[in-house]
Amino acid sequence: MQTVNNKDIKIMDIIPDKNEVLKLLGCREGDMIYESVSSEYDALFRRAQELLEVRRYICADEGHIYVIITAGAGISGYSEELFKKGEGLAGLIVNAIADSVLFEADTETAEEIKYLCARMGKGIRERREAPETMPISEQRVILEKTGAADISLTDGMMFSPVKTMGYELTLTDDEGVFRSQHDCSVCAARDCPRRVKNSGKRFEIVTAFDYRPSTASGICIDIGTTTIAAMKFRDGKMIGSNSELNAQRRFGADVLSRIEAANHGRGAELRAIIEYQLRDCVKKLGGSDGRIIIAANTVMKSLLMGHDCTSLGVYPFRAQTLENERLGMLDDAEAIGGISAFVGGDILSGLYMCGFDEAEEINLFIDLGTNGEMAVGNRERILCTSTAAGPAFEGGRISCGTGSVEGAISSVSLKTGTVKTIGDKPPCGICGSGIIELMAELLDVCIADDTGLLTGCTERGYKAAEDIYFTQRDVRELQTAKSAVRAGIELLIKRSGIEKRDIKNVFLAGGFGKRLNIEKACRIGLLPPELSQRCIAVGNSSLGGAVKLLEHRRGMGAIDRIKAVSEDLALADAPEFADMFMRYMDFR
Repeated sequence: MQTVNNKDIKIMDIIPDKNEVLKLLGCREGDMIYESVSSEYDALFRRAQELLEVRRYICADEGHIYVIITAGAGISGYSEELFKKGEGLAGLIVNAIADSVLFEADTETAEEIKYLCARMGKGIRERREAPETMPISEQRVILEKTGAADISLTDGMMFSPVKTMGYELTLTDDEGVFRSQHDCSVCAARDCPRRVKNSGKRFEIVTAFDYRPSTASGICIDIGTTTIAAMKFRDGKMIGSNSELNAQRRFGADVLSRIEAANHGRGAELRAIIEYQLRDCVKKLGGSDGRIIIAANTVMKSLLMGHDCTSLGVYPFRAQTLENERLGMLDDAEAIGGISAFVGGDILSGLYMCGFDEAEEINLFIDLGTNGEMAVGNRERILCTSTAAGPAFEGGRISCGTGSVEGAISSVSLKTGTVKTIGDKPPCGICGSGIIELMAELLDVCIADDTGLLTGCTERGYKAAEDIYFTQRDVRELQTAKSAVRAGIELLIKRSGIEKRDIKNVFLAGGFGKRLNIEKACRIGLLPPELSQRCIAVGNSSLGGAVKLLEHRRGMGAIDRIKAVSEDLALADAPEFADMFMRYMDFR
Protein backbone atom coordinates (compact mmCIF):
# COMPACT_ATOMS: atom_id res chain seq x y z
CA MET A 1 0.00 0.00 0.00
CA GLN A 2 1.19 3.50 -0.84
CA THR A 3 0.03 6.33 1.46
CA VAL A 4 -0.06 9.92 0.24
CA ASN A 5 -1.31 12.30 2.96
CA ASN A 6 -4.93 11.19 3.50
CA LYS A 7 -5.00 9.16 0.28
CA ASP A 8 -4.40 5.40 0.06
CA ILE A 9 -3.46 3.68 -3.19
CA LYS A 10 -3.37 -0.10 -3.35
CA ILE A 11 -2.73 -2.71 -6.05
CA MET A 12 -5.07 -5.64 -5.44
CA ASP A 13 -4.27 -9.20 -6.51
CA ILE A 14 -7.64 -10.81 -7.24
CA ILE A 15 -8.14 -14.00 -9.23
CA PRO A 16 -11.49 -14.28 -11.07
CA ASP A 17 -13.82 -17.04 -9.95
CA LYS A 18 -15.19 -18.98 -12.92
CA ASN A 19 -18.50 -19.87 -11.26
CA GLU A 20 -19.05 -16.23 -10.33
CA VAL A 21 -18.27 -15.06 -13.86
CA LEU A 22 -20.69 -17.56 -15.43
CA LYS A 23 -23.31 -16.54 -12.88
CA LEU A 24 -22.94 -12.92 -13.97
CA LEU A 25 -23.62 -14.10 -17.53
CA GLY A 26 -26.76 -15.88 -16.36
CA CYS A 27 -25.18 -19.20 -17.34
CA ARG A 28 -25.46 -22.19 -15.03
CA GLU A 29 -24.43 -25.80 -15.31
CA GLY A 30 -27.17 -27.73 -17.06
CA ASP A 31 -28.10 -24.83 -19.35
CA MET A 32 -27.98 -25.71 -23.05
CA ILE A 33 -25.43 -22.98 -23.68
CA TYR A 34 -23.25 -23.82 -20.67
CA GLU A 35 -20.60 -25.99 -22.35
CA SER A 36 -19.82 -23.50 -25.14
CA VAL A 37 -19.63 -20.56 -22.71
CA SER A 38 -17.48 -22.56 -20.28
CA SER A 39 -15.05 -23.55 -23.05
CA GLU A 40 -14.82 -19.95 -24.27
CA TYR A 41 -14.07 -18.80 -20.71
CA ASP A 42 -11.22 -21.32 -20.41
CA ALA A 43 -9.71 -20.08 -23.67
CA LEU A 44 -9.86 -16.42 -22.58
CA PHE A 45 -8.94 -16.72 -18.91
CA ARG A 46 -5.14 -16.57 -19.09
CA ARG A 47 -5.06 -13.48 -21.33
CA ALA A 48 -7.70 -11.71 -19.25
CA GLN A 49 -5.83 -12.47 -16.03
CA GLU A 50 -2.63 -11.01 -17.50
CA LEU A 51 -4.42 -7.77 -18.40
CA LEU A 52 -6.10 -7.22 -15.04
CA GLU A 53 -4.61 -4.29 -13.10
CA VAL A 54 -6.87 -3.89 -10.10
CA ARG A 55 -6.26 -0.72 -8.12
CA ARG A 56 -8.25 1.00 -5.45
CA TYR A 57 -7.97 4.60 -4.28
CA ILE A 58 -9.28 5.90 -0.96
CA CYS A 59 -9.39 9.47 0.31
CA ALA A 60 -10.85 10.46 3.68
CA ASP A 61 -11.70 13.95 4.92
CA GLU A 62 -13.71 15.20 7.89
CA GLY A 63 -17.12 14.19 6.55
CA HIS A 64 -16.59 11.70 3.75
CA ILE A 65 -14.58 8.84 2.32
CA TYR A 66 -14.12 8.77 -1.46
CA VAL A 67 -13.39 5.51 -3.27
CA ILE A 68 -12.40 4.56 -6.82
CA ILE A 69 -11.77 0.96 -7.89
CA THR A 70 -10.64 0.03 -11.39
CA ALA A 71 -9.88 -3.21 -13.19
CA GLY A 72 -7.49 -1.28 -15.44
CA ALA A 73 -7.27 -0.06 -19.00
CA GLY A 74 -5.92 -3.36 -20.31
CA ILE A 75 -8.98 -5.48 -19.55
CA SER A 76 -11.35 -2.70 -20.69
CA GLY A 77 -9.47 -2.35 -23.96
CA TYR A 78 -9.42 -6.10 -24.50
CA SER A 79 -13.21 -6.39 -24.26
CA GLU A 80 -13.69 -3.41 -26.61
CA GLU A 81 -11.28 -5.02 -29.10
CA LEU A 82 -13.26 -8.28 -29.02
CA PHE A 83 -16.56 -6.47 -29.57
CA LYS A 84 -15.13 -4.54 -32.54
CA LYS A 85 -13.90 -7.80 -34.09
CA GLY A 86 -17.43 -9.18 -33.83
CA GLU A 87 -16.53 -11.70 -31.11
CA GLY A 88 -19.51 -10.77 -28.95
CA LEU A 89 -19.54 -13.78 -26.63
CA ALA A 90 -15.83 -13.41 -25.91
CA GLY A 91 -16.34 -9.70 -25.19
CA LEU A 92 -19.16 -10.44 -22.76
CA ILE A 93 -17.06 -13.03 -20.92
CA VAL A 94 -14.14 -10.61 -20.53
CA ASN A 95 -16.58 -7.96 -19.31
CA ALA A 96 -17.98 -10.39 -16.75
CA ILE A 97 -14.45 -11.28 -15.59
CA ALA A 98 -13.74 -7.58 -15.01
CA ASP A 99 -17.08 -7.09 -13.23
CA SER A 100 -16.53 -10.05 -10.92
CA VAL A 101 -13.11 -8.72 -9.98
CA LEU A 102 -14.54 -5.25 -9.30
CA PHE A 103 -17.25 -6.72 -7.04
CA GLU A 104 -14.65 -8.73 -5.10
CA ALA A 105 -12.39 -5.68 -4.81
CA ASP A 106 -15.32 -3.67 -3.50
CA THR A 107 -15.97 -6.30 -0.83
CA GLU A 108 -12.31 -6.28 0.25
CA THR A 109 -12.29 -2.46 0.27
CA ALA A 110 -15.29 -2.44 2.63
CA GLU A 111 -13.24 -4.45 5.14
CA GLU A 112 -10.39 -1.94 4.90
CA ILE A 113 -12.80 0.95 5.41
CA LYS A 114 -14.09 -0.72 8.59
CA TYR A 115 -10.61 -0.47 10.10
CA LEU A 116 -10.23 3.09 8.84
CA CYS A 117 -13.54 4.08 10.46
CA ALA A 118 -12.53 2.39 13.71
CA ARG A 119 -9.35 4.48 13.84
CA MET A 120 -11.36 7.63 13.10
CA GLY A 121 -14.15 6.77 15.57
CA LYS A 122 -16.73 7.06 12.80
CA GLY A 123 -19.44 5.04 11.09
CA ILE A 124 -20.85 5.10 7.56
CA ARG A 125 -24.29 6.69 7.22
CA GLU A 126 -24.79 6.11 3.49
CA ARG A 127 -23.11 5.23 0.22
CA ARG A 128 -23.73 7.56 -2.72
CA GLU A 129 -23.01 6.60 -6.31
CA ALA A 130 -24.16 7.74 -9.72
CA PRO A 131 -26.67 7.79 -11.21
CA GLU A 132 -29.12 6.45 -8.60
CA THR A 133 -28.15 8.36 -5.44
CA MET A 134 -25.93 11.18 -6.69
CA PRO A 135 -25.70 13.29 -9.87
CA ILE A 136 -23.29 11.80 -12.39
CA SER A 137 -21.44 15.14 -12.49
CA GLU A 138 -20.23 14.51 -8.91
CA GLN A 139 -17.97 11.74 -10.18
CA ARG A 140 -15.54 14.57 -10.95
CA VAL A 141 -15.36 15.31 -7.20
CA ILE A 142 -14.57 11.66 -6.41
CA LEU A 143 -11.83 11.66 -9.04
CA GLU A 144 -10.29 14.89 -7.75
CA LYS A 145 -10.43 13.80 -4.11
CA THR A 146 -8.82 10.39 -4.69
CA GLY A 147 -6.22 11.69 -7.13
CA ALA A 148 -6.52 8.56 -9.29
CA ALA A 149 -4.00 9.49 -11.96
CA ASP A 150 -4.81 6.61 -14.32
CA ILE A 151 -8.57 7.40 -14.34
CA SER A 152 -10.27 10.08 -16.41
CA LEU A 153 -13.81 11.23 -17.21
CA THR A 154 -15.52 11.14 -20.59
CA ASP A 155 -17.58 14.05 -21.92
CA GLY A 156 -20.60 12.29 -20.44
CA MET A 157 -18.92 12.23 -16.98
CA MET A 158 -18.38 8.47 -17.10
CA PHE A 159 -15.22 6.92 -15.69
CA SER A 160 -12.58 5.75 -18.14
CA PRO A 161 -11.45 2.94 -18.27
CA VAL A 162 -14.97 1.56 -18.50
CA LYS A 163 -14.41 -1.08 -15.84
CA THR A 164 -14.16 1.44 -13.02
CA MET A 165 -16.48 2.22 -10.12
CA GLY A 166 -16.50 5.20 -7.80
CA TYR A 167 -18.57 6.20 -4.79
CA GLU A 168 -18.76 8.53 -1.81
CA LEU A 169 -19.33 7.37 1.77
CA THR A 170 -20.89 9.81 4.23
CA LEU A 171 -19.44 9.59 7.74
CA THR A 172 -21.40 9.66 10.98
CA ASP A 173 -20.41 9.85 14.65
CA ASP A 174 -22.45 6.70 15.29
CA GLU A 175 -19.77 3.97 15.15
CA GLY A 176 -22.45 1.28 15.16
CA VAL A 177 -23.66 2.24 11.66
CA PHE A 178 -21.76 0.88 8.67
CA ARG A 179 -23.64 1.25 5.38
CA SER A 180 -20.75 1.01 2.94
CA GLN A 181 -22.28 -1.63 0.69
CA HIS A 182 -23.98 -0.94 -2.63
CA ASP A 183 -27.72 -0.30 -2.12
CA CYS A 184 -29.52 -2.68 -4.49
CA SER A 185 -32.92 -1.23 -3.56
CA VAL A 186 -32.22 1.97 -5.50
CA CYS A 187 -30.23 0.39 -8.33
CA ALA A 188 -31.74 0.28 -11.85
CA ALA A 189 -30.08 -3.09 -12.61
CA ARG A 190 -33.12 -5.13 -11.53
CA ASP A 191 -31.87 -8.27 -13.28
CA CYS A 192 -28.37 -8.21 -11.76
CA PRO A 193 -27.43 -11.74 -10.60
CA ARG A 194 -25.65 -10.24 -7.57
CA ARG A 195 -28.71 -8.30 -6.47
CA VAL A 196 -29.13 -8.36 -2.68
CA LYS A 197 -32.58 -9.05 -1.27
CA ASN A 198 -34.03 -9.78 -4.67
CA SER A 199 -37.77 -10.17 -4.22
CA GLY A 200 -37.80 -13.23 -6.44
CA LYS A 201 -41.21 -12.18 -7.70
CA ARG A 202 -42.16 -13.46 -11.11
CA PHE A 203 -42.46 -10.71 -13.72
CA GLU A 204 -45.63 -11.16 -15.77
CA ILE A 205 -44.73 -11.17 -19.47
CA VAL A 206 -47.75 -11.21 -21.76
CA THR A 207 -47.26 -13.66 -24.63
CA ALA A 208 -50.90 -14.33 -25.56
CA PHE A 209 -52.19 -12.75 -28.77
CA ASP A 210 -55.31 -12.76 -30.94
CA TYR A 211 -54.07 -14.88 -33.83
CA ARG A 212 -54.42 -18.63 -34.23
CA PRO A 213 -51.98 -20.23 -36.71
CA SER A 214 -52.73 -23.47 -38.53
CA THR A 215 -49.53 -24.23 -40.48
CA ALA A 216 -46.83 -21.98 -38.94
CA SER A 217 -43.42 -23.59 -38.42
CA GLY A 218 -40.39 -21.81 -36.95
CA ILE A 219 -39.54 -19.42 -34.14
CA CYS A 220 -40.93 -15.95 -33.52
CA ILE A 221 -39.34 -13.51 -31.07
CA ASP A 222 -40.57 -10.20 -29.68
CA ILE A 223 -37.72 -8.04 -28.33
CA GLY A 224 -39.19 -5.45 -26.01
CA THR A 225 -37.33 -2.79 -24.08
CA THR A 226 -38.20 -4.59 -20.84
CA THR A 227 -38.87 -8.18 -21.85
CA ILE A 228 -38.18 -10.79 -24.52
CA ALA A 229 -40.81 -13.34 -25.51
CA ALA A 230 -40.27 -16.25 -27.91
CA MET A 231 -42.33 -19.13 -29.24
CA LYS A 232 -41.58 -22.15 -31.41
CA PHE A 233 -44.20 -23.63 -33.73
CA ARG A 234 -44.46 -26.77 -35.80
CA ASP A 235 -47.37 -27.22 -38.22
CA GLY A 236 -49.39 -24.58 -36.43
CA LYS A 237 -48.87 -25.99 -32.93
CA MET A 238 -46.78 -24.23 -30.30
CA ILE A 239 -44.16 -26.70 -29.08
CA GLY A 240 -42.13 -24.38 -26.87
CA SER A 241 -42.04 -20.90 -25.36
CA ASN A 242 -39.62 -18.77 -23.38
CA SER A 243 -39.91 -15.33 -21.82
CA GLU A 244 -37.44 -13.33 -19.75
CA LEU A 245 -36.25 -9.84 -18.91
CA ASN A 246 -34.15 -8.05 -21.52
CA ALA A 247 -30.56 -8.23 -20.24
CA GLN A 248 -29.83 -4.78 -21.74
CA ARG A 249 -31.78 -3.32 -18.79
CA ARG A 250 -28.49 -3.02 -16.91
CA PHE A 251 -27.79 -0.03 -19.19
CA GLY A 252 -31.09 1.64 -18.24
CA ALA A 253 -34.79 0.85 -18.18
CA ASP A 254 -35.73 3.08 -21.13
CA VAL A 255 -34.64 3.40 -24.75
CA LEU A 256 -33.05 6.83 -24.29
CA SER A 257 -30.62 5.45 -21.69
CA ARG A 258 -29.56 2.72 -24.10
CA ILE A 259 -29.20 5.15 -27.00
CA GLU A 260 -26.93 7.24 -24.78
CA ALA A 261 -24.89 4.18 -23.79
CA ALA A 262 -24.54 3.14 -27.45
CA ASN A 263 -23.46 6.64 -28.43
CA HIS A 264 -20.79 6.61 -25.70
CA GLY A 265 -18.98 3.56 -27.01
CA ARG A 266 -21.12 0.75 -25.60
CA GLY A 267 -23.01 -0.12 -28.81
CA ALA A 268 -21.00 -3.26 -29.56
CA GLU A 269 -21.49 -4.46 -25.99
CA LEU A 270 -25.25 -3.82 -26.14
CA ARG A 271 -25.40 -5.77 -29.40
CA ALA A 272 -23.39 -8.66 -27.99
CA ILE A 273 -25.65 -8.89 -24.92
CA ILE A 274 -28.82 -9.24 -26.96
CA GLU A 275 -27.17 -11.63 -29.43
CA TYR A 276 -26.03 -13.83 -26.56
CA GLN A 277 -29.51 -13.74 -25.04
CA LEU A 278 -31.19 -14.60 -28.34
CA ARG A 279 -28.84 -17.53 -28.97
CA ASP A 280 -29.60 -18.82 -25.50
CA CYS A 281 -33.31 -18.29 -26.05
CA VAL A 282 -33.29 -20.28 -29.30
CA LYS A 283 -31.35 -23.10 -27.63
CA LYS A 284 -33.90 -23.20 -24.80
CA LEU A 285 -36.54 -23.78 -27.48
CA GLY A 286 -34.58 -26.76 -28.80
CA GLY A 287 -32.81 -24.93 -31.61
CA SER A 288 -34.04 -23.66 -34.95
CA ASP A 289 -35.23 -25.93 -37.72
CA GLY A 290 -36.87 -23.24 -39.82
CA ARG A 291 -37.40 -19.49 -40.12
CA ILE A 292 -36.85 -17.08 -37.26
CA ILE A 293 -38.92 -13.88 -37.29
CA ILE A 294 -37.91 -11.06 -34.95
CA ALA A 295 -40.08 -8.05 -34.12
CA ALA A 296 -38.69 -5.16 -32.06
CA ASN A 297 -39.04 -1.43 -31.60
CA THR A 298 -36.69 0.75 -33.60
CA VAL A 299 -34.10 1.19 -30.85
CA MET A 300 -33.97 -2.51 -29.97
CA LYS A 301 -33.62 -3.41 -33.65
CA SER A 302 -30.92 -0.78 -34.20
CA LEU A 303 -28.91 -2.14 -31.25
CA LEU A 304 -29.39 -5.70 -32.51
CA MET A 305 -28.19 -4.80 -35.99
CA GLY A 306 -25.24 -2.78 -34.67
CA HIS A 307 -26.47 0.42 -36.30
CA ASP A 308 -25.17 3.88 -35.48
CA CYS A 309 -27.68 5.26 -32.95
CA THR A 310 -26.45 8.87 -33.04
CA SER A 311 -29.41 10.18 -35.06
CA LEU A 312 -31.90 8.26 -32.90
CA GLY A 313 -31.14 10.39 -29.85
CA VAL A 314 -31.40 13.86 -31.39
CA TYR A 315 -34.06 15.75 -33.32
CA PRO A 316 -35.44 14.94 -35.87
CA PHE A 317 -34.87 11.37 -34.61
CA ARG A 318 -33.93 9.24 -37.59
CA ALA A 319 -32.94 5.57 -37.59
CA GLN A 320 -30.07 4.29 -39.72
CA THR A 321 -31.24 1.88 -42.42
CA LEU A 322 -29.12 -0.39 -44.59
CA GLU A 323 -29.99 -2.39 -47.66
CA ASN A 324 -30.24 -6.19 -47.50
CA GLU A 325 -30.01 -6.36 -43.73
CA ARG A 326 -29.37 -9.81 -42.32
CA LEU A 327 -28.75 -11.10 -38.84
CA GLY A 328 -25.45 -12.92 -38.92
CA MET A 329 -25.81 -14.30 -35.40
CA LEU A 330 -28.81 -16.52 -36.21
CA ASP A 331 -29.32 -18.52 -39.39
CA ASP A 332 -32.54 -17.81 -41.33
CA ALA A 333 -33.44 -14.89 -39.04
CA GLU A 334 -35.37 -11.89 -40.33
CA ALA A 335 -36.04 -8.68 -38.40
CA ILE A 336 -39.15 -6.65 -39.21
CA GLY A 337 -38.27 -3.06 -40.07
CA GLY A 338 -40.12 -0.05 -38.67
CA ILE A 339 -41.98 2.98 -39.98
CA SER A 340 -40.04 5.66 -38.12
CA ALA A 341 -37.70 6.18 -35.17
CA PHE A 342 -40.54 5.74 -32.67
CA VAL A 343 -42.97 3.55 -34.62
CA GLY A 344 -40.95 0.39 -35.00
CA GLY A 345 -41.16 -3.16 -36.22
CA ASP A 346 -43.17 -4.21 -33.17
CA ILE A 347 -45.97 -1.82 -34.14
CA LEU A 348 -45.73 -2.78 -37.81
CA SER A 349 -46.00 -6.44 -36.79
CA GLY A 350 -49.05 -5.59 -34.68
CA LEU A 351 -50.73 -3.74 -37.56
CA TYR A 352 -50.17 -6.81 -39.73
CA MET A 353 -51.65 -9.14 -37.10
CA CYS A 354 -54.71 -6.89 -36.85
CA GLY A 355 -55.20 -7.01 -40.62
CA PHE A 356 -54.46 -3.39 -41.56
CA ASP A 357 -53.03 -4.60 -44.88
CA GLU A 358 -56.47 -5.86 -45.98
CA ALA A 359 -58.95 -3.79 -43.97
CA GLU A 360 -61.43 -1.62 -45.83
CA GLU A 361 -62.88 -0.20 -42.60
CA ILE A 362 -61.04 2.37 -40.48
CA ASN A 363 -59.33 0.93 -37.37
CA LEU A 364 -57.35 2.48 -34.53
CA PHE A 365 -54.32 0.69 -33.03
CA ILE A 366 -52.88 1.74 -29.64
CA ASP A 367 -49.89 0.26 -27.81
CA LEU A 368 -49.59 1.86 -24.38
CA GLY A 369 -46.25 2.02 -22.60
CA THR A 370 -43.49 4.52 -21.94
CA ASN A 371 -44.04 5.57 -25.54
CA GLY A 372 -47.67 5.45 -26.60
CA GLU A 373 -47.51 4.28 -30.22
CA MET A 374 -50.70 4.51 -32.24
CA ALA A 375 -51.97 4.26 -35.81
CA VAL A 376 -55.29 4.90 -37.53
CA GLY A 377 -56.41 3.92 -41.04
CA ASN A 378 -56.94 1.00 -43.40
CA ARG A 379 -55.25 -0.60 -46.38
CA GLU A 380 -55.41 2.69 -48.31
CA ARG A 381 -53.78 5.03 -45.78
CA ILE A 382 -52.39 4.74 -42.25
CA LEU A 383 -51.32 7.66 -40.08
CA CYS A 384 -48.95 6.78 -37.22
CA THR A 385 -47.49 8.63 -34.27
CA SER A 386 -45.78 8.15 -30.91
CA THR A 387 -46.28 10.18 -27.77
CA ALA A 388 -43.91 10.29 -24.80
CA ALA A 389 -46.25 9.12 -22.04
CA GLY A 390 -43.50 8.43 -19.53
CA PRO A 391 -43.26 5.33 -17.33
CA ALA A 392 -46.38 5.82 -15.17
CA PHE A 393 -48.34 3.09 -17.01
CA GLU A 394 -45.54 0.68 -16.09
CA GLY A 395 -45.41 1.82 -12.46
CA GLY A 396 -42.44 4.14 -13.02
CA ARG A 397 -42.08 7.41 -11.12
CA ILE A 398 -45.04 6.37 -8.92
CA SER A 399 -44.11 6.39 -5.23
CA CYS A 400 -45.38 2.84 -4.63
CA GLY A 401 -45.40 1.86 -8.29
CA THR A 402 -44.14 -1.46 -9.57
CA GLY A 403 -44.04 -3.49 -12.75
CA SER A 404 -46.31 -6.43 -13.46
CA VAL A 405 -44.90 -8.64 -10.73
CA GLU A 406 -46.64 -10.99 -8.35
CA GLY A 407 -48.28 -8.94 -5.62
CA ALA A 408 -48.76 -5.83 -7.77
CA ILE A 409 -52.18 -4.25 -7.20
CA SER A 410 -53.89 -4.57 -10.58
CA SER A 411 -57.54 -3.85 -9.74
CA VAL A 412 -59.26 -1.66 -7.14
CA SER A 413 -62.85 -1.17 -5.91
CA LEU A 414 -63.38 1.42 -3.20
CA LYS A 415 -67.10 0.60 -3.06
CA THR A 416 -66.40 -2.94 -1.88
CA GLY A 417 -63.08 -2.06 -0.24
CA THR A 418 -61.19 -4.72 -2.20
CA VAL A 419 -57.95 -4.80 -4.15
CA LYS A 420 -56.77 -7.57 -6.45
CA THR A 421 -53.13 -8.41 -7.03
CA ILE A 422 -51.27 -10.35 -9.69
CA GLY A 423 -51.03 -13.94 -8.54
CA ASP A 424 -53.26 -13.16 -5.54
CA LYS A 425 -50.13 -12.41 -3.52
CA PRO A 426 -49.86 -9.85 -0.67
CA PRO A 427 -49.71 -6.30 -2.09
CA CYS A 428 -46.20 -5.05 -2.84
CA GLY A 429 -47.02 -1.99 -4.97
CA ILE A 430 -49.33 -0.71 -7.73
CA CYS A 431 -48.89 -1.57 -11.41
CA GLY A 432 -50.26 0.42 -14.35
CA SER A 433 -53.75 -1.10 -14.52
CA GLY A 434 -54.15 -0.68 -10.76
CA ILE A 435 -53.14 2.97 -11.00
CA ILE A 436 -55.86 3.60 -13.62
CA GLU A 437 -58.53 1.85 -11.57
CA LEU A 438 -57.56 3.52 -8.31
CA MET A 439 -57.68 6.98 -9.91
CA ALA A 440 -61.13 6.31 -11.40
CA GLU A 441 -62.39 5.12 -8.01
CA LEU A 442 -61.00 8.19 -6.22
CA LEU A 443 -62.84 10.40 -8.71
CA ASP A 444 -66.10 8.49 -8.26
CA VAL A 445 -66.09 8.82 -4.47
CA CYS A 446 -64.95 12.47 -4.64
CA ILE A 447 -61.63 11.90 -2.87
CA ALA A 448 -60.14 13.47 -5.99
CA ASP A 449 -61.69 16.24 -8.08
CA ASP A 450 -61.49 16.82 -11.82
CA THR A 451 -58.24 18.77 -11.43
CA GLY A 452 -56.63 15.81 -9.66
CA LEU A 453 -56.57 17.40 -6.22
CA LEU A 454 -56.73 14.81 -3.44
CA THR A 455 -58.80 15.64 -0.35
CA GLY A 456 -59.38 13.85 2.95
CA CYS A 457 -56.17 11.82 2.72
CA THR A 458 -53.22 11.47 5.09
CA GLU A 459 -50.05 13.47 4.57
CA ARG A 460 -48.65 10.49 2.65
CA GLY A 461 -51.66 10.38 0.32
CA TYR A 462 -54.42 7.81 -0.15
CA LYS A 463 -53.72 4.47 1.54
CA ALA A 464 -54.41 1.71 -1.00
CA ALA A 465 -53.04 -1.12 1.17
CA GLU A 466 -50.68 -1.58 4.10
CA ASP A 467 -47.65 0.69 3.49
CA ILE A 468 -48.85 1.41 -0.07
CA TYR A 469 -49.92 4.98 -0.74
CA PHE A 470 -51.03 6.93 -3.81
CA THR A 471 -49.77 10.50 -3.45
CA GLN A 472 -50.59 13.89 -4.93
CA ARG A 473 -47.35 13.70 -6.90
CA ASP A 474 -48.44 10.30 -8.26
CA VAL A 475 -51.68 11.86 -9.50
CA ARG A 476 -49.68 14.49 -11.40
CA GLU A 477 -47.50 11.81 -12.99
CA LEU A 478 -50.61 9.96 -14.13
CA GLN A 479 -52.19 13.15 -15.44
CA THR A 480 -49.15 13.89 -17.59
CA ALA A 481 -49.08 10.36 -19.02
CA LYS A 482 -52.78 10.07 -19.78
CA SER A 483 -52.95 13.58 -21.25
CA ALA A 484 -50.07 12.83 -23.63
CA VAL A 485 -51.80 9.67 -24.85
CA ARG A 486 -55.26 11.22 -25.16
CA ALA A 487 -53.90 14.27 -26.98
CA GLY A 488 -52.02 11.96 -29.34
CA ILE A 489 -55.18 9.97 -30.11
CA GLU A 490 -57.26 13.08 -30.68
CA LEU A 491 -54.68 14.74 -32.92
CA LEU A 492 -54.11 11.54 -34.89
CA ILE A 493 -57.84 11.25 -35.60
CA LYS A 494 -58.09 14.95 -36.48
CA ARG A 495 -55.12 14.88 -38.88
CA SER A 496 -56.41 11.73 -40.58
CA GLY A 497 -59.56 13.61 -41.57
CA ILE A 498 -62.02 11.15 -40.04
CA GLU A 499 -64.58 11.27 -37.24
CA LYS A 500 -64.66 8.95 -34.23
CA ARG A 501 -67.87 7.42 -35.56
CA ASP A 502 -65.88 6.22 -38.61
CA ILE A 503 -63.66 3.97 -36.48
CA LYS A 504 -64.84 0.36 -36.40
CA ASN A 505 -62.32 -1.22 -34.01
CA VAL A 506 -59.85 0.07 -31.43
CA PHE A 507 -57.10 -2.52 -30.97
CA LEU A 508 -55.35 -2.22 -27.58
CA ALA A 509 -51.97 -3.98 -27.75
CA GLY A 510 -49.48 -5.10 -25.12
CA GLY A 511 -49.67 -6.33 -21.55
CA PHE A 512 -51.05 -3.07 -20.20
CA GLY A 513 -53.81 -3.05 -22.82
CA LYS A 514 -54.66 -6.66 -21.97
CA ARG A 515 -55.32 -5.82 -18.31
CA LEU A 516 -56.84 -2.37 -18.84
CA ASN A 517 -60.35 -1.72 -17.53
CA ILE A 518 -61.82 0.17 -20.50
CA GLU A 519 -64.62 1.82 -18.51
CA LYS A 520 -62.21 3.23 -15.95
CA ALA A 521 -59.69 4.25 -18.60
CA CYS A 522 -62.46 6.32 -20.21
CA ARG A 523 -63.48 7.65 -16.78
CA ILE A 524 -60.10 9.29 -16.23
CA GLY A 525 -59.94 10.53 -19.84
CA LEU A 526 -57.23 8.20 -21.10
CA LEU A 527 -59.43 6.93 -23.95
CA PRO A 528 -62.28 8.75 -25.73
CA PRO A 529 -65.59 7.58 -24.17
CA GLU A 530 -67.18 7.40 -27.65
CA LEU A 531 -64.85 4.51 -28.49
CA SER A 532 -65.33 2.46 -25.31
CA GLN A 533 -67.60 -0.16 -26.94
CA ARG A 534 -65.21 -0.68 -29.84
CA CYS A 535 -62.07 -1.55 -27.84
CA ILE A 536 -60.52 -4.98 -28.31
CA ALA A 537 -57.52 -6.16 -26.24
CA VAL A 538 -55.27 -8.08 -28.64
CA GLY A 539 -52.37 -8.92 -26.31
CA ASN A 540 -48.80 -9.20 -27.58
CA SER A 541 -49.57 -8.22 -31.17
CA SER A 542 -45.87 -7.84 -31.94
CA LEU A 543 -45.38 -11.53 -31.25
CA GLY A 544 -48.68 -12.37 -32.95
CA GLY A 545 -47.66 -10.59 -36.14
CA ALA A 546 -44.39 -12.52 -36.19
CA VAL A 547 -46.33 -15.79 -35.90
CA LYS A 548 -48.61 -14.69 -38.74
CA LEU A 549 -45.49 -14.09 -40.84
CA LEU A 550 -44.36 -17.65 -40.11
CA GLU A 551 -47.75 -18.80 -41.37
CA HIS A 552 -47.69 -16.83 -44.61
CA ARG A 553 -44.59 -16.95 -46.81
CA ARG A 554 -45.74 -13.80 -48.60
CA GLY A 555 -46.34 -11.96 -45.37
CA MET A 556 -43.33 -9.71 -45.84
CA GLY A 557 -45.09 -8.35 -48.91
CA ALA A 558 -48.04 -7.39 -46.71
CA ILE A 559 -45.64 -5.75 -44.26
CA ASP A 560 -44.14 -3.75 -47.14
CA ARG A 561 -47.64 -2.66 -48.24
CA ILE A 562 -48.42 -1.39 -44.75
CA LYS A 563 -45.16 0.58 -44.72
CA ALA A 564 -45.89 2.00 -48.18
CA VAL A 565 -49.25 3.50 -47.13
CA SER A 566 -48.07 4.68 -43.70
CA GLU A 567 -47.25 8.26 -42.82
CA ASP A 568 -45.54 9.41 -39.63
CA LEU A 569 -47.03 12.32 -37.67
CA ALA A 570 -44.36 14.00 -35.55
CA LEU A 571 -46.20 15.48 -32.57
CA ALA A 572 -43.25 17.78 -31.85
CA ASP A 573 -43.97 19.51 -35.16
CA ALA A 574 -47.74 19.75 -34.56
CA PRO A 575 -48.65 23.16 -33.06
CA GLU A 576 -52.06 21.87 -31.88
CA PHE A 577 -50.53 19.18 -29.68
CA ALA A 578 -49.60 21.50 -26.80
CA ASP A 579 -53.13 22.91 -26.65
CA MET A 580 -54.64 19.43 -26.71
CA PHE A 581 -52.22 18.25 -24.05
CA MET A 582 -53.40 21.01 -21.69
CA ARG A 583 -57.08 20.43 -22.60
CA TYR A 584 -56.97 16.79 -21.55
CA MET A 585 -54.95 17.29 -18.37
CA ASP A 586 -58.06 17.34 -16.18
CA PHE A 587 -59.97 14.16 -15.34
CA ARG A 588 -63.13 14.89 -17.35
